[in-house]
Amino acid sequence: MSFLRVQINHRAQRPRPFSLLLLWMACLLQIILPQYSHEVAALSTTTTSKPQRSICVIGGGASGMFAATAAAEALSTRYADDSGVEWKVTVLEATGKLLSKVKISGGGRCNVLHDTSKPVKEILESYPRGRKELIGLFNKRFSPQTAEEWFTKRGVELKTEEDGRMFPVTDSSQTIIDTITQAAQKAGVVVNKESKVLSISSSCMEGSETKKFLVMMRGEEAIEYDAVVLATGSSPVGHKLAVSLGHKIVNPVPSLFTLSTKDDIEEGGLFCGLSGLSVQDAQITLQVTVPGRKKKQSIVQNGPILITHHGISGPASLRLSAFAAREFHGINYKGNVIINWAPDFGSAEEIEIKLWGLTRSSPKRNVSSSCPLLLPDNTSIIPRRLWSSLVSASEIEASKLWGDASKKSVRKLAQTICQCPVKVTGKGVFKEEFVTAGGVSLKDIDMTNMGSKRCKGVFACGEVIDVDGVTGGFNFMGCWSTGYVAGNGAADYVMAKHSAANMKAEPAATASKE
Repeated sequence: MSFLRVQINHRAQRPRPFSLLLLWMACLLQIILPQYSHEVAALSTTTTSKPQRSICVIGGGASGMFAATAAAEALSTRYADDSGVEWKVTVLEATGKLLSKVKISGGGRCNVLHDTSKPVKEILESYPRGRKELIGLFNKRFSPQTAEEWFTKRGVELKTEEDGRMFPVTDSSQTIIDTITQAAQKAGVVVNKESKVLSISSSCMEGSETKKFLVMMRGEEAIEYDAVVLATGSSPVGHKLAVSLGHKIVNPVPSLFTLSTKDDIEEGGLFCGLSGLSVQDAQITLQVTVPGRKKKQSIVQNGPILITHHGISGPASLRLSAFAAREFHGINYKGNVIINWAPDFGSAEEIEIKLWGLTRSSPKRNVSSSCPLLLPDNTSIIPRRLWSSLVSASEIEASKLWGDASKKSVRKLAQTICQCPVKVTGKGVFKEEFVTAGGVSLKDIDMTNMGSKRCKGVFACGEVIDVDGVTGGFNFMGCWSTGYVAGNGAADYVMAKHSAANMKAEPAATASKE
């Protein structure tokens, strides 16, 4: 009331009516101002921006975009009722393009999946690494059938070809790219292209929690996130980031490559002039020395083999390159493989008996004219030109008749058919596709949610982890499944983090009121 006293002392003892009005207003303001200021403060508190929980997905490839979409959809549906927080999912892609591998897959058609009608156990046989760890994912969390439904529900019609590969009926990878990007956009995913991540820092130690991840990008300020999903493919940068967060890396080596056979494609070689020929039912074997064992280990694959301008390819050869990726790397892609051109016709001894019978049944027939080993439709198991080359490699003259063939030469021909040595001189690239064996050790990953066992709040999916499949849609299946589970795992993690923060904040708020 000091203001009031000053006014009274300054005026006459009989204040005028206007002075009384001022006096009354001053008293009233001093009564209501404290209460008003309290209400303004409360209003200010309630109108501040909501706390934000954020997920960063590093990598805009197949698994990364799938993870981001899954995370955003999970947050917008399962946690839609929580109005006290804002959710944000951001994809950081180092290049200017998303889904680049999807674009070139299957010759531009995108081999999106493998025959989903097959049992999961059979599908898993096409994963050289990660087969055991994927059992739970493919059976309980995101199965091949679920992946197919994900695409069909978004308007993608798929077809299954004779070899089990699945493609969009449009025969265009753009169909898959558009579907995934539109799903991400609809879910509210933020995509930042040309955003190369240089480092991730956190306070996490093995098995501990961390509050935030500080992601540093080239030419930009560092940004904080509550969770990070590593989806960097086989990029060394991704492996470096994983190591910085406490993970172990299984040494990456190439997988799914063609075999170069320089000596055999040159003049006078077994495959000279035979480019484009294929054998549908062949067997290819790599024998490797195992330390401490006298007998060599045999890695065997069956299926079609294709002769190329550079050597051999085809499903059987590519499967061998995948299942023996580390063994080929260990011999620097130089050594011998053994090809059986007619595995369904028995052993070399059994084939020798069949061939020797021709010396009596068809003595006037030329040995090199055509392969006498016939399929049910009466076609030869081995193409005529390849057969002629095998006869020559067995040191049988081109003009030799069956009736003039010696027992020794027939035996050697049978052995060449069943145990044909081919010298590998290097490796090539299968079309434009490139798959890597290796990555983040699966011992560091909880496969139920793709979360890190080393650093809570970190998730990993796709080729950055030590999982890879053979050609035919298996690698994309791995991307869809691990990406979906990683995205949901990250969403669950940040939601649990938010709930825990709220529980800690409630007692503090109650105490302040008291």
